[in-house]
Amino acid sequence: MTTSFDVALSFEDGVTRFVRCREDQTVMDASYRSKINIPVDCSDGACGTCKSYCESGEFAMSDYVSDALSPDEESAGYVLTCSMSPKSDLVLQIPTTSAVARTSAGSFTATVAGVERLSSTTMSLTLDCDDREKLVFLPGQYVNIAVPGTDQTRSYSFSSAPDGEQLTFLIKLSPGGVMSDWLENWASVGDAVQFTGPHGSFFLRESEAPLLLLAGGTGLAPILSILRRLKASGSARPVHLIYGATTDDDVVELDTLAALDDEMDTFTWAYTVADEDTAAERQGYVTAHTEPAHLHDGDASVYLCGPPPMVDAVRSHFSEQGFEPAGFYYEKFALAARPDGEQEGAQPEADAETPDVGTVEGTEERTEQRAPVEDLPRRMLGRVVLPGGEHGAGDARVTEDDELLVADEARGMLGVDVFPASTVEPLVTGPAPEPASVPGTVTTDGYEIGQQHPSIQVSDAIFDARRALELGALELTIGRITTQQVAGYRVLAESTVPYVDVENERFTDAAAYTESNAAFHDYLFTLTGNTHLLHAYQDLGVKGHMEESLRSATWCDPRCAQDHLDIVDAVESGDRDEARRLISEHAERSKATTRRAMDERRTARRPKFVTPGRFADHVVVITGAGQGIGEATARRIHAEGGLVVLADRADTVKEVAAELAEDLSPGVGDAVAVLADLETFAGAQAVVDAAIEQFGRIDVAVHTVGGTIWAKPFAEYPPEEIEAEIRRSLWPTLWCCRAVAPHMVSRGQGTIVNVSSVATRGIHRVPYAAVKGGVNAITSALALELAPHGIRVAATAPGGTDAPERKTPRGPASASDQEREWYQGIVDQTVESSLMKRYGTLDEQASALAFVASPEASYITGSVLPVAGGDLG
Repeated sequence: MTTSFDVALSFEDGVTRFVRCREDQTVMDASYRSKINIPVDCSDGACGTCKSYCESGEFAMSDYVSDALSPDEESAGYVLTCSMSPKSDLVLQIPTTSAVARTSAGSFTATVAGVERLSSTTMSLTLDCDDREKLVFLPGQYVNIAVPGTDQTRSYSFSSAPDGEQLTFLIKLSPGGVMSDWLENWASVGDAVQFTGPHGSFFLRESEAPLLLLAGGTGLAPILSILRRLKASGSARPVHLIYGATTDDDVVELDTLAALDDEMDTFTWAYTVADEDTAAERQGYVTAHTEPAHLHDGDASVYLCGPPPMVDAVRSHFSEQGFEPAGFYYEKFALAARPDGEQEGAQPEADAETPDVGTVEGTEERTEQRAPVEDLPRRMLGRVVLPGGEHGAGDARVTEDDELLVADEARGMLGVDVFPASTVEPLVTGPAPEPASVPGTVTTDGYEIGQQHPSIQVSDAIFDARRALELGALELTIGRITTQQVAGYRVLAESTVPYVDVENERFTDAAAYTESNAAFHDYLFTLTGNTHLLHAYQDLGVKGHMEESLRSATWCDPRCAQDHLDIVDAVESGDRDEARRLISEHAERSKATTRRAMDERRTARRPKFVTPGRFADHVVVITGAGQGIGEATARRIHAEGGLVVLADRADTVKEVAAELAEDLSPGVGDAVAVLADLETFAGAQAVVDAAIEQFGRIDVAVHTVGGTIWAKPFAEYPPEEIEAEIRRSLWPTLWCCRAVAPHMVSRGQGTIVNVSSVATRGIHRVPYAAVKGGVNAITSALALELAPHGIRVAATAPGGTDAPERKTPRGPASASDQEREWYQGIVDQTVESSLMKRYGTLDEQASALAFVASPEASYITGSVLPVAGGDLG
């Protein structure tokens, strides 16, 4: 196991940041992976740019030249962060400020060039921007404008094209609003205006896909920016716009749209007004005028910007009609409660009666309600969550999940599932594959933005969305990043190289490659100063898909890592065309690598043994189906025709169900997923209710939830860990039996199969052994009680089973040599107790479970079948 250490980076302005650094990483590498841009240039110990002072801690230094760090400097405690790797926790003084180390959006000054009333409800604002050449934005993005004469800001999307000399905005007037008041009563040509940006990840993605643009009210602004970019680039993409307004007074820019129609051969449009008294040719909402042809058989990308009712109506309409566009990007105005201490000016103006996107034109962020540090737990499962002591404004731990918030409803921490005592409402997914969807999230600017794509299992849309976002980030950064930022970019590119065996076209460490690859791709987005773009990229879940798919990958494109280096070279030289080509080609290579890994993994996960039709038309509930024995059993029963309900409290169960549901092979069953906490009766009952709602009955219930959390002598278990073992491995079986029994009794038939363990006779897990003894007792007693009702109850008792690393660990990894020794004791005893002197396989466990659960075992009840190579437990 690789050891990691805490490194405190103390900056000149008094701010301290913490990063986690492995002993095989350099401090510079760890810092850049945590998105902290400490000084760097050469990254190989030759220039001295990264020279810092080490206050405390032990470390090792790789080769460097004396010109970069002299012997006297080394003796005095100076180090090169590009060459040092920690051997203990470290404290370093970094010779720069924290502001330099973090990237932020730009600030600009502009002059009012025009203020025009377009209608009784809408005005336009035109600005001449100082240093216009330094402002780079993507069509659809927004800025935060400081309202002159106040201390407040408001957010508006550009309606002008990114290459337009002047900046234009559409603004919905709101009675009593500070921006509305300024525009109507005070704004004059020549007034100075300040703004920051650009912000947001609602913008036109580069693609050849047809476009359906939907705009509501002044949500037309970012759509106009998109259209103007398409016109300027000579795009041949088919584009159709449907523009909706509440009343005739809200309709603006018709002449502009007509002119674009004349100038663009592939552009068509229509507008509609909701008011029944409209003079417009079309009346009603945009959904009434959206036709299947506009989706181009699902190949189109949809861009939607408007007030919340419109956005929600369109999304519902698409769902009800079965429309699934290749890309679905939306942005809506929504008021949300602000985090404590958020400045008043970050909120948009709003019409209290009919909120319109025009009051605050398009951005993309989420509602981020941060709990005060003092209210957060400092330890969880015996491990430090937040460093103790008093914290200043800048004294916070920074990790690769720096933007991830700890919320009350969080269900995992430190890689361990943590569940509240309250009832967890189940989520049932249908048989159709779920789209990869980013739920709408609200920013302090008042925008809600989301994106939605078909599942990665059935479409390349997520790969294409990733490429489009990276090309967008490139446009915002090429030719504008500093030498130090390029050097940091190169550090991350180089960190991926050791994990690719070019000659043999394989990964040397797929997990390490996935981690370092994600850090490299994230960095381009951090350079934009736009956290929304980074969130949009991360929300695609590419890293998660790679972690899952590449876990057992046997092949990778040999150029994957070299591409990273070449991309940095192109960015450094300012060669936009070359950088675009490399990013696009790298996206295709990444897609091919991931797709091949997914195919290999899918083949490897097919059940080794199958009895076709054995579970045909049987409704089978499998708990703990998100991984391990439960997942293998679900795959086996599904392949044998079972209608399977997969239950787990980890989201991975949805991925398994989606994969099974997409299998249209003859003779296989259907599959749905249920999320529930089975340590509670409410959770168990929710699974039963969901299965009955979906399929009308339950024929078989297989209960696999459980497993050792800790491995240690009984005398070493604290009381809370004993209780946790019992909650994890006894209550789910007991509650699930209790929840399903009344249903089976009412039907006069059914089969229950529990999963016990031969650990009832094993070392270093007495609480778990006691629990499994309880499962045996549940099985025998319940079989006696339910036999008169035509219900069988049996169990299998697995021995040691060779399974992939768990997607959701049961508990913290063994941290000390002593803990690892105790765990090895279990392994040795398990192998020795087996007459076959080996671990079993998931297929072997699933085979036994499937047999006991099947009609073939109709005369077996009250029995526990050991499946442990001759170890009877």
